[in-house]
Order: sequence, then structure tokens, then C-alpha cells
Amino acid sequence: MVRSAACSGAAFETRRRSPASVACVVSGAMSAVAEHVLVTDALACCAGLQGGRYVQWSEEARDGLGGRYSLAASGIPAPQRQLLGRTAELGALLKRVDRLTGELEALQPPSVVHEALVAAARRELSSYYRLVAILEAQAAAASGGGGGAPADGALTLRRLQVWLSEPLGRLRVLAGCLEAAASMRGGQALNALHALSKHGDPLVRKVVAPLLEAACVPYFKQISLWVLSGTLDGGGATEFLVAREPLAPPHCDDPAATWRSGYRRNAAMQPRFISDQLAADILTTGKTIAFLREWCGDTRWAAAIGGAARDLAAASGNYRQLRWLESGVGEVKRSVSGHLLSIVMEQLGLPRHLVAIKRFLLLGQGDFVRVLLDAAQQELDKSAREVSQYTLQGHLDAALRACAATEDPEVLRRVDVRLPPGKALEGDHGWDVFSLQYHVDGPLGAVLSPDAMAGYLRIFRLLWTIKHVDSVLSQCWEHLNSAQRALGALRAAERGCGMGVDNAELVPPMLRAFHARRAEMASFVTSLQYYIEFEVMEPNWAKLTAALPAAADLDAVIALHEGTLQAIAAGMFLDGLPQMLTPLGVGGAGAADVQAGLRKTLRAVLDVQGPIKRLAATVEQGVVDQQIYLQRAEDTEMAGVWNHGVIGQSPEIPIEVLREVGAGMGRVYALFDRHLRGFLTLLPAQSHLDLGSFLSRFEQVGGGGDAASGSAAMGME
Repeated sequence: MVRSAACSGAAFETRRRSPASVACVVSGAMSAVAEHVLVTDALACCAGLQGGRYVQWSEEARDGLGGRYSLAASGIPAPQRQLLGRTAELGALLKRVDRLTGELEALQPPSVVHEALVAAARRELSSYYRLVAILEAQAAAASGGGGGAPADGALTLRRLQVWLSEPLGRLRVLAGCLEAAASMRGGQALNALHALSKHGDPLVRKVVAPLLEAACVPYFKQISLWVLSGTLDGGGATEFLVAREPLAPPHCDDPAATWRSGYRRNAAMQPRFISDQLAADILTTGKTIAFLREWCGDTRWAAAIGGAARDLAAASGNYRQLRWLESGVGEVKRSVSGHLLSIVMEQLGLPRHLVAIKRFLLLGQGDFVRVLLDAAQQELDKSAREVSQYTLQGHLDAALRACAATEDPEVLRRVDVRLPPGKALEGDHGWDVFSLQYHVDGPLGAVLSPDAMAGYLRIFRLLWTIKHVDSVLSQCWEHLNSAQRALGALRAAERGCGMGVDNAELVPPMLRAFHARRAEMASFVTSLQYYIEFEVMEPNWAKLTAALPAAADLDAVIALHEGTLQAIAAGMFLDGLPQMLTPLGVGGAGAADVQAGLRKTLRAVLDVQGPIKRLAATVEQGVVDQQIYLQRAEDTEMAGVWNHGVIGQSPEIPIEVLREVGAGMGRVYALFDRHLRGFLTLLPAQSHLDLGSFLSRFEQVGGGGDAASGSAAMGME
């Protein structure tokens, strides 16, 4: 009964042990074996040796866990066999730990975290070996080298099991840690150890804590290297929370691409005990130093971080309290970010360039716009394929000299004419392809990036179109006034000579109607310009100007600039800028639909100059015909042949021409009215914009809707 209970207990204990424990062969007859001999064999197993007289190491794998220790088939009683099997598990765990450390050291490329973990594991093994050595000395002293029974207080298997119970648990945990970290690298291995450090067993936490702390040391040193020099150590760069992204040409020569995409946060390698905010600060700090070194050619930042550099250089592995790391990184970030901002804002003059962009690309300087419009009009009226960039550049230089003579020449040379590459579309005019560009180089390109300049280009195109439309309406007003003066000359000649011009009485109502239509279009364009200038452009630009001095780092400056550019684009109904999409309105009408409606409305306004020019030319031709007729009458009278050759040839304004002009204006106005109504219908869906003041000006949009009603209003029916 006792023997059965012992065997059952042994079987239960064998099942209870971990899969890594070594199964001992239990078979054969029982015979008495000297206790000190079994203790010697047990200590040999604990030391990782091949075994002794009754215990031997076998390389035969079991469950993929490596070899095991096997007990002799006979001569060992069951209780001692059970105790010996438990101590033999220590030897198997020791060999397993040795194998895992060897595998970690042999990994390619080498991992600094693995190297630190292996060193910590070997320190743990050193403590274990010291204990085994002490136990071997105690066993040798107690046995006295004899083969008799052990003396009182001698080391027995049961006492040995008591001594080795904690080391057995520690080796199990150590082997588990090494296995957990074997398939991971860098921050991933730290996360695996960190998860084990939260285990509920105090022994597990006690073993894992020094391992994790030791593994954190090289990781924190890599953080210090990155934060203090902006460089990534080749051996640990792949397992660090910051990774460098290779940039293909031409982005490798673009400061904006370098700043935004050259370095990124490697979330897979970020330890859980490092917060996202701290990781972002680490990334920004090193990225700033790298940008200073590579793009600004500056090294003066090193003197400003001396105190923080000493604190970070003495990095420990304390992962529980990271206030030392947070304060050090924060101090370095403030120093280098402030230094970079001083270069960008003061030395490179970012505010000065922004002012120039607002004046020339956003058409904020009125006299410059007026001079450029007048000078370039003749060239821009040509077909897009016939426009000369050199001629336009000359007009631009003349406008700059006339209106910005006191401006910094270094700023003026950056303003240039831009025509789209490739062949222009059939039917395009110079107005459709002309634009200005502002050249940016060096570190300024991080803020004034190619995407941002493309956004300015789109804004310029719309502003230039509006200015062109406004200029056309001003010319139409001049043409109508010229027609009015010509009509006055007709009436004066009629009063003086008694000779009128047929159909001249139809012109005044047409002029009044044309004036009304032009005034309505001008009101729309003026309201649009007021809205863009005073409700979109100026408020957003004022916010940018006020917020720039308070920016903490270059990322904040970039965010402010791009946010302002996006707000202006959204306010001008543009459907988004590169990498910056403006929001869609509620109700299904996106900014693209609104922008298309606005452009169609402006295009309809441009078409009004045709009928107005023709009406003015027709009336002026009537004046010429009247003068010719009167001169001919005077000549015949002086020749004595009164009315010869002039009877039946009285001057007239052709009724067919007036009807065609009236019908043309009716069609133009009907098209304008339809597009304007469609544009205004889409605006309430843009809920992200404050359009109340703008819409209030169009509560009663004009009357006519088609060509017939337009002609009737002008007295043609």
C-alpha cells in the first residue's frame, strides 16, 4: 500500500511538472544505494555535467525540448528516484538555458537587446553556480570521501531538494524569458519581458525584473544617441522605435520629404512603458538635430544641450520611472527646436517670404495686380499656344519694378512666370494657362513644400480668374460709356443738322438693360472678392501671423501653415490641396461641385463682353455713318447739286444687328443666371463655412431666365 502510494505520488509529480522537465525512467528492481552517492550524481546533474554513476545525460529529444537525464534501471528506491528526478530537471533546464543563450548570441544581425539579455541571464547563472559549488563542498565535507552512512547534518537528497527548490523555479522562469525573446527583437523583446514582469507570481516578477532592466540599458542608450546626435546606430537601428525610410529621387533632395517621411516612428518596436507622447518627442528631437546637420549645416545646437546631454548619457535601465527620460528629452527638444526655429524664422526669413507670397501669389498688392493685368492683357488674349513666356516675364519684371522697387531683391528674384509644360488644349487662351510661382530652396522647403506651393498655385488660378473677370467688367463699363457718348453725339448732330440715324431710338433701352446686366454681374464679382478677401483670406492669414511666434517646433509651424492654406482653400470652395483634403459639406454637395459651379458662373460673366463690345461698335459706327452722310451732303451743296447722291441714303443702325446683339446678351445673361442660381443653391450644403453674410447679398437673384425674356427687357420685342 505504501509502495503504491509512493508510485502514485511520483506519477502525479511527474504530470505536475512543466513540459521542460526531464522525465526519468522508472523501472527495475530496488536495492539500497548510498545516499551520498546519489547526492553526488544529483549535484553533477545540477552542474550541467553528463551525469554520474546512476544518472546519465541522453541527447535523445523529447517533445522538441532537447535531451534528458535518465536514471539507472535498478538499484534506486522509488522515493530517492523521485527526488533524484526532480533535481535532474535542474540540469536539463541549465542545458536548455545554455542552448538558448547560444542561439541568441548567434542571431544575425546581432541584437543589442539580446546581448544585454544574455549577459543578464549569465549573471543569474553565476549565482546559481555559486550555490551549486557551495552544495558540492558541503556534500564532500559531510561524506568525508567514505562510503558509509551520512553523518548527522549531511546533505541528503531531500535537503538538496529544499535548497534547490527556488533555483529550480528561477531557471524555469529564465528559460521561459529566453524562449519568449528568442523570436523577437528590440522593442518587441522588451514588450515580451514587460508582459512577464506583470505576472501574478512574485518569483516570476523577481526573476524578470533584473532581466528587463538589463535589456533596457542598450535600448535607452540608443534613445540617448538619437536624441543627442540625431543618428541611428547601425546595430540597433532595426529594433529601435525610430526607423529611417529610404527616399527615392527626387524626394531624397526634398527637405519637405526628408522632414515628413525621412524618419518615422516604428510602432512595432515601441516598448509599452514608453508613452506615445514620449515616443513622438523622441522622434521629433532626433529628427530636428538630423535636419539641422543635413540641411542647415549647423552644429551650434550642441552647446545648448550640455546639461541634458550629461543626464541622458548616463542612461540606466530603470523602466519603471521614466521621468528622467521625459525631462531630458523634453529639455533637448526645446533647445534644438528653438534653435531650428530661430534659423528658419530669423536667418532664413520665413515671415518675409510668407508676406511676399501673400502679396504676389495671393494677389494681395492691388497696384501690382493692376499693372500686371494692363501690361499682360494683350499677350494673354492670344491663344495659349502663341503665348510667349519671355514676354510675360518681361511684363512681370516691369510690374515688380513699378510696384515693389523697395522690396528685397532676393525675394523678387523668386517670383516667376509659370506656364504649364506640354501642349495647351485647343481653345485655351493665355488667361487659362498663366500663373505665377515662388521659388523656394534650402530648409525653407520643409514649410513651403511642393505640395504647399501647388496649393498656392490653385488659389492663384482662381484669384487670377476673378481679377480677370473684374477687369473685363470694367472694360465693359467703359464700352457702355463709350456707346452712351456716341449716342449723345448722334442726338447732338440730329439737333444741329436735323438729320437723325434710323433705329437710334432703340439703343437707349438696350444700353439701360446692358448696364443693369453688367451691374448685376459686377455686384456678384465684387461680393465674391469681398468675401474672399475679408472673410477668408485676411482672418486666416492674421491667425497664422499671430500664431507663428508661439510655435514650439517646426512641426507646429508646418501645421499652422498647412492649416491656414487648407482653410483658405476650403473658404474659396476648392476641392482640396495635395495631401490636404477639404471637408465635404452636408447634403451631398462637395467642394468640387461648388468650385465647378463658380467657374461656370465666372466664365459666363466673361462672355458678356461680346454683346457689349458689338453694341458699342455698332453705335460708334452709326456716328461715323452720320458724319459721312453730313459731309457728303455738305460737299454736294457746295458743288451746286443739292442732295445729289444723298437722297435715299440716310444713315441707320441696322435693326438686324441690334436684334442679334440683344439676343446674344439675353443668352449670356440667361446662362449667367442659371449658373449663379446653381452655385448659390450648393452653398448652404457647405456647413463647415460661414456663408451667411455672403448669401445675404443674393437673397433676390436677378430676373431674366432665358434669351426671350432678356430680349423683351431690352425693347427688342
